[in-house]
Amino acid sequence: MEGKRKNKLTKEEMTGRIQALAQKRRTKEVIQLPICFDDKRATPNSFIRSALFSAVQAKDRAFLNGIDIESQDGITVNFKGEQLNQDDLTLWMALIHLTKGKPLGSVVTLSAHSILKAMDLSTGGDQHKQLHEGIRRLNGGSVQITHLKKKYIGTLIKEAFQDEETGHYAIVLNPNLIQLFGDTQWTAVDWQQRLVLRRKPLAQALHAYFSSHKNPFPVTLEFLRKLTGSRNTQPASFKRQCRVALENLVAIGFLQDFGFQDDNVIVQRAMQQLEAG
Repeated sequence: MEGKRKNKLTKEEMTGRIQALAQKRRTKEVIQLPICFDDKRATPNSFIRSALFSAVQAKDRAFLNGIDIESQDGITVNFKGEQLNQDDLTLWMALIHLTKGKPLGSVVTLSAHSILKAMDLSTGGDQHKQLHEGIRRLNGGSVQITHLKKKYIGTLIKEAFQDEETGHYAIVLNPNLIQLFGDTQWTAVDWQQRLVLRRKPLAQALHAYFSSHKNPFPVTLEFLRKLTGSRNTQPASFKRQCRVALENLVAIGFLQDFGFQDDNVIVQRAMQQLEAG
């Protein structure tokens, strides 16, 4: 009985512990993603150096049953769910930007209208439906990404709640997403250039990939075919598609020049792009 009395906390001690725990929660480090200038979108390199967000059209999506995704050396990606494409990456980038400055894991309320406008899209019924489906895909797909011995297992949106009356979404991002960014394992992608490339998924995928390299090294056409998730198995045909996509990147001022040497693709970033970061 005496031992039990010694272990029993007094009212004052209990109050003190509760206050200490509350203070600990208040002073706990707030987890936030990297913040870019408004004309850039912070994106993990593991997203854009892999085929996680492919260059396939919406009608060609497949269900991926926990398969390994093509990626650059040093990155491993496994995905289960409806295949993601460049439209989904644009949506994810927009959501990350709209929730910037807010702690990861907190509930952020956004109107469907504001999300669509952030992607420079119309706000009609079809676009609202596509937005809803995109949020479902980002929430429903399960991904496992390993980069520099850091592994993320989860979804790309932790939770989403929609108020059908107001058209608002309550979005929750997983705090562990911060592991995908690391200190320098992310790229600031030029947002306006990406929007100009809408409906050109191969150009968008190549723009994102080469954005993550200041001085891109030569890569093979086969590597780019796999990295972009292309289903074009004809080398000559894919080379023609690549040429058109790279010409688009020159036209928007992202690339200074590009060329083909045997099966290798060689690109040169535009100087003003490098100076802009």
